[in-house]
Amino acid sequence: MRRALLVGMLAPLCAASALAPSAPSPAATAAPPPLYAVSDAALDGLEPLLRATLDANRRQFHGRTGLVRGFGAGTLYPQVWLRDSATLIPLSRYLYPRDHLASWIEEHLAHQRPDGSLNDWVAAGPAERFTADAPRASAVFRGSGVVLTADRNTSESDQESSAVDAVAQVYAITGDRAWLTRPIGGRPLLDRLDAALEFVRTRRWDPGRGLVTAAFTADWGDVTPTYGDQRAIYLDDRTPVVASLYASALFLRAQRALGVLHRAAGDEPGGGRWEQRARLGAEAIDRELWQRERGFFRMHIPLSWPGPGAPPADDEDRFALGGNAVALLDGLGDEDGVRRVLSVATKRARAQEVTTLSGVLLPPYPAGFFRHPILRESYAYQNGGQWDWFGGRLLLAAFERGQAQAARRELGRIAAQAVRNGGLFEWSTRDGRGRGSGRYAGSAGALGAAVLAGLYGIDLRHDGLALRVRRA
Repeated sequence: MRRALLVGMLAPLCAASALAPSAPSPAATAAPPPLYAVSDAALDGLEPLLRATLDANRRQFHGRTGLVRGFGAGTLYPQVWLRDSATLIPLSRYLYPRDHLASWIEEHLAHQRPDGSLNDWVAAGPAERFTADAPRASAVFRGSGVVLTADRNTSESDQESSAVDAVAQVYAITGDRAWLTRPIGGRPLLDRLDAALEFVRTRRWDPGRGLVTAAFTADWGDVTPTYGDQRAIYLDDRTPVVASLYASALFLRAQRALGVLHRAAGDEPGGGRWEQRARLGAEAIDRELWQRERGFFRMHIPLSWPGPGAPPADDEDRFALGGNAVALLDGLGDEDGVRRVLSVATKRARAQEVTTLSGVLLPPYPAGFFRHPILRESYAYQNGGQWDWFGGRLLLAAFERGQAQAARRELGRIAAQAVRNGGLFEWSTRDGRGRGSGRYAGSAGALGAAVLAGLYGIDLRHDGLALRVRRA
């Protein structure tokens, strides 16, 4: 089974490690070979969905940095989102040339604010096209017949970390040291990444705990409980604030990556500085958020609650799939901890009659806790819906950290559900019915990584190919 994959894929995968210059994708001119082929109906059925989902979300426009190519988050989203796009690289790298991986990063960095913060998304079109869903959206670039609009969901604190993670992935693939110091909008790329993470350390930071702060949301989500309209995606003086597992774990990943990038650029002191900060961050997450008695990381610690009442008393027992998945991918937790987190994810899904382990918040908040209609009900959207965008990441962590048998079993269940639904949906209901975008790029990126890097153990970088056997 795995030999068939390597025979069919080794040449194109090795070619992809260098990334061809900007050119039409081979997929556009000829029927491509499958990414993989296995004797499993569900996984074989998943393969064309991965490719079709990325193809359906291709985006292209002219911006401040020139021609921008990338991917939308889903067929309902015209924007190129920073956090989503970073999670597509493990799959898109094998299907598209370098401009689809790097040009959108450069465009996002070119619109960096003076304080170092970054937008969530950028898109072609005037602001009024987007303000119904993003009231603070505004034009950020005007060129010859071109208007670009952007916005930041200030409820989140993952934009800057996502940018660093994306750059680190592209560098690992290309080995292009010159790119790290290339001017983006008059400022070297690496300097912009430094400024981005410094923004988090100065503006989204709990110094007493050493954790990243964010608005109170459902795990990794961007909707706060305060408002019943689109104000819910923004942080204001009525918004409760937490020390966040998800944001802190992603920031830890970014600090480690930035240390590697500084060393690659010949800056040993800079590399050491970020690596030391990452060590302190890992200690803080373990100290403040690991719950040995429950076997998983706590979702968040409330820091303020401006509204009526008090924070939910049972939050410590709410299993947050997104934050725990990113924490395990960061290498946090020992072998027993990894096994326990995966066990909690699977057992809670079964107990709550959720069809796969992709349920992102179990148990969900009760109906009415969130005022916004998109997640007002339990098991809806980010409030307990199934998101393969994060289920795939938990499975990748499980494959990488010695739980291949359980990961393979759960991957099969997710793949079978996707095939039954006829697409990689944004999220699914408790009983597995697809909702939101019918072709959601994040689902493709996460599940593609779970198959290629997880199940098959492919680690292809500019300096070589490593194959890690998973005993599934």
